[in-house]
Amino acid sequence: MLRQNLKANDFLVAESTAMRAVVAYVTEYADGGAPVLITGEHGTGRELVARVLHNRGPRTGNKFVAVRPTFEDVPGREPGDGACERARRALRSASGGTLLVKDVSDLSAPSQRTLRRAIRERQADHVEFDVHVVATADHDLERAVDASIVSRDFYELFQPRQIEVPPLRDRLDDLPILFERWIKHYSAEIGRTKPTVASRAIIRLGEYPWPGNVAELKSIARRLVVRVPRNRIEAGDVDEILPVVAARVPLEDLAFEDMVKSKLAGLLARIDGYPVHDLYDKVLARVERPLFDLVLAHTGGNQLKAAELLGLNRNTLRKKLAQLGGVTKKKRPGREDRALDGDA
Repeated sequence: MLRQNLKANDFLVAESTAMRAVVAYVTEYADGGAPVLITGEHGTGRELVARVLHNRGPRTGNKFVAVRPTFEDVPGREPGDGACERARRALRSASGGTLLVKDVSDLSAPSQRTLRRAIRERQADHVEFDVHVVATADHDLERAVDASIVSRDFYELFQPRQIEVPPLRDRLDDLPILFERWIKHYSAEIGRTKPTVASRAIIRLGEYPWPGNVAELKSIARRLVVRVPRNRIEAGDVDEILPVVAARVPLEDLAFEDMVKSKLAGLLARIDGYPVHDLYDKVLARVERPLFDLVLAHTGGNQLKAAELLGLNRNTLRKKLAQLGGVTKKKRPGREDRALDGDA
């Protein structure tokens, strides 16, 4: 959430193609008319987009009221207020301006009815509440509609005007400017000169997947301003506070040994607690079986050519094939075998 003393427009960075599309929708929907739905993952800046939507429209001089779906944070609320009355108070508190309902899929059925009635009456020029209603939701909203958690009639009021805010990992062109602005903001907050940021530090930030999106970037910027006393933030400073995540490397880019190590690491985790005492033989059997299958397929089933390719005596190959074939026929796989095969 953006604090009240910050200018929302300053933090709506749109260097990326994905965010330029968001800005285009904001411009189109900023007339303060029909309700708007802003979707996206948590931490992407959905409330920021709603504030910019308000600021760029005809209601910018009036209130922007952001409330949770329970309306517990509505000004003037009485302890005994029911859901409908709380929703009506929220509409009254935002009169002439914008009412943002966060995480709209959590609205109670009575609150949905109250807001739906207010929106429809305004659309019919029977204005009891002159309010532009904006809502945020994650990507599961349509599932909530299918499950009857959210009324389809209520959802359809927002459906024509939707803005999807992309996750930070899909708008990395915006990251350097966003990071610099948050560094500047937090430096000013504690009264220090804004540190410069090394290009390698920006590269490190770009390599991180950002599961917490822009909200996580803000947190990282704040921590760096507090932790780094020097006038320059280096890559090592970023490495010290970024969470460690496993890098996803395409299978074809892995060396064979690394690929085997990766598979064996998962195997060892799966067999923990199982009575496995012959791991060496079991692993070799599982490597030999697909190797022989592929080589025989390559040679068209010719065991002599397969043996030559493998560097084995033909009789040795036949013996191994018989042993491997017998393994699956002798008995039903035990728990330790299922663990090794990934079926535990």
